[in-house]
Amino acid sequence: MKATMEKPLWLKMDEAELKKIIAELATKNGPAKVGLILRDQYGVPTTKVFGKKLGVYLKELGINTNEELERVTKKAERLSEHFKKNITDKKAKHKMQKAHSRASVLKRYYAKD
Repeated sequence: MKATMEKPLWLKMDEAELKKIIAELATKNGPAKVGLILRDQYGVPTTKVFGKKLGVYLKELGINTNEELERVTKKAERLSEHFKKNITDKKAKHKMQKAHSRASVLKRYYAKD
């Protein structure tokens, strides 16, 4: 049995305003940061008070962010640069291989969606 969340009385924002704010924030920040900003600056405890998760709002707005994939590819690039300068660093080589493998797995996963 799932309990439905009701909109708090002190929240004076409607769903249209929330969508507008999410669209503005998502251009500069990732989804996790958007949720924190909504909570801290706008007083929205969770987007579920309007019946949808933040990810659903982002999909409706056409904003597609894969924070995890971006983070892993940056890490792989940094390790590649490090490994070019430090060829004998075997631990870095192993971590680079793991990062590239993780990136390829995530690319296939997000290609399914």
